[in-house]
Amino acid sequence: KQWYQRRVRGVLNYYTNYYYKSNLRMSAPPFPEIKSTHSLVAKYVTKEVWEKVGGHTTKTAGFTLAKAIACATEFDNQHCGIYAGDWDSYKDFAAVFDPLIQ
Repeated sequence: KQWYQRRVRGVLNYYTNYYYKSNLRMSAPPFPEIKSTHSLVAKYVTKEVWEKVGGHTTKTAGFTLAKAIACATEFDNQHCGIYAGDWDSYKDFAAVFDPLIQ
C-alpha cells in the first residue's frame, strides 16, 4: 500500500511540477478584435499588455485573459467588458485589472 501511495504522489508531483507549470506560460494567441471599441477593455488591453499576459492561464480555474474579455470581443455595447474568473485573475492579469479598479 505504501509503495502505491508513493507512486501516486510521484505521478502527481510530476504533473504539478513539470507538465502544469510548463504549460502555464504559453505564447499569447493572436490579438483579439475588441468589438466594444469604447469599453474599458479597449482602453487597457493593448497589444503590449496582450503579449505580456495573453497566453497566461490561472492556477485556480485555468482562466485566461481571452475568457475574461470575452463579452467585449463578442458584443459592441459593453462599458467595462471584463470579468474575473477566479481570485488569481486579479493578480495574474493585474496589468488590466488594476487600472480598471483604480
